[in-house]
Amino acid sequence: MQIHSTRSKLMLLLVTTGYLLFSFVIIEYLHSNYLRNAEADNYQRLSGRLSLLRAKIEALVNSEVFLSDSLSTLITFAPESTLAQWEQVAMQLKNKGPHILNIGVAPNDVLSFIYPLEGNERAMGLDFRDSPAQWDSVQQARVMQKIFIQGPFKLIQGNKAIIGRMPIFSDPPFNHQYWGHCSVVINIESLLLDAGIKDIDSNLELAIRGVDGKGTHGDIFYGKKIVFDKPLMTEEVHILNGSWIIGLKQAKQNSTGEITSWATHNMIRLIGFGVAISFLLSFVAVLQAYRLANRASLHDVLTHLPNRRFAMSILEQLQQGSFSIISIDLNRFKIINDTYGHAVGDAFLIEVAERVLGTLRSSDTIARLGGDEFLIILPRVIERDSINKVIHKLEKHVCELPFKYNDITLDVCMSMGVARYPQDASTLSELLHFADKAMYLNKQQKREE
Repeated sequence: MQIHSTRSKLMLLLVTTGYLLFSFVIIEYLHSNYLRNAEADNYQRLSGRLSLLRAKIEALVNSEVFLSDSLSTLITFAPESTLAQWEQVAMQLKNKGPHILNIGVAPNDVLSFIYPLEGNERAMGLDFRDSPAQWDSVQQARVMQKIFIQGPFKLIQGNKAIIGRMPIFSDPPFNHQYWGHCSVVINIESLLLDAGIKDIDSNLELAIRGVDGKGTHGDIFYGKKIVFDKPLMTEEVHILNGSWIIGLKQAKQNSTGEITSWATHNMIRLIGFGVAISFLLSFVAVLQAYRLANRASLHDVLTHLPNRRFAMSILEQLQQGSFSIISIDLNRFKIINDTYGHAVGDAFLIEVAERVLGTLRSSDTIARLGGDEFLIILPRVIERDSINKVIHKLEKHVCELPFKYNDITLDVCMSMGVARYPQDASTLSELLHFADKAMYLNKQQKREE
């Protein structure tokens, strides 16, 4: 019985371990696939949004700069045009360019016209040669003979802006005679907002670098420097004289965001292990229910010993070899039940069962066949001396001490009959009958004593 129970527990442990290992491997495989697909989808989504942002910034910057280039074109081909005509063109250009702050014209690089003039009066008459910070961009536009975008940089008013410098030559297309330049100041902060720079996911950080179109070598003018330390992805914004670089990186999250992110990241694991554990618990519950049902069908409810069905199953298994059985009947048990009641009788049976069980080997079996009848099965024991030792041990440990229940004291007396297989019978029914006859003979002898 104990060996069978140990094997069952070991088998259950092996099955459970195997199931958990199999579940772990499958769930981790699904988890890694999910992460790869999720990361690829997320990267593609973010790449598309960053590419769209880059395209919008390019379009807005270049379109507003080119709008203002219309004024320099007018001056190039109509040098006799007046300030009033310049103002009319500049007003129309500013209305078309919502991010344009002002437009200026500097013949011989001295600012002589600015629209709107209100708020910019102090700039009138500025000789760019006296402003090193701006003169360099004016010179670069002249040397390259094309539009040069300076900045972004911070204005006195507090906003960040870029300035588009458009060189003007009076002898196109040869461009040997430099007339001066036209400039346009564009609010880069409102332009970026209009492009959708704030529409980026809250768990991401975005930064832009490339002041004066210097790309990766330019300073950062939007966002944090840390974004460009191993960025998730980058996009290059092409402007007229170079490029800006947009960088995207995962942002540090607060505790709530970390929990949400962790749950999303481990969603397959949470679901998979939840399902696996649910199946395991269901299996254990069903197994436990089966074991209880099986125990109820194979064990005596009162003494928890194996019942007749269990005993017959063991006897059938032992038929291939040799063994002995001892049939036991409790003497005067009916009198105990009738005199003291079934509660005392039940306690008496339980006590006898425990005493008998305590004298046997782990390989031996004691079963309650019904009423006050018990059967002991001794595998591989057929020698008379060995059987007699077992009987003597039973009489000593079971019958020497009286049974006590509250204030009731009763002697324990039992009759035993032995049968050996195959010496005494060739079938199990004959073997049981032989043991019963021997037991009743023993009972008769004790009555006569």
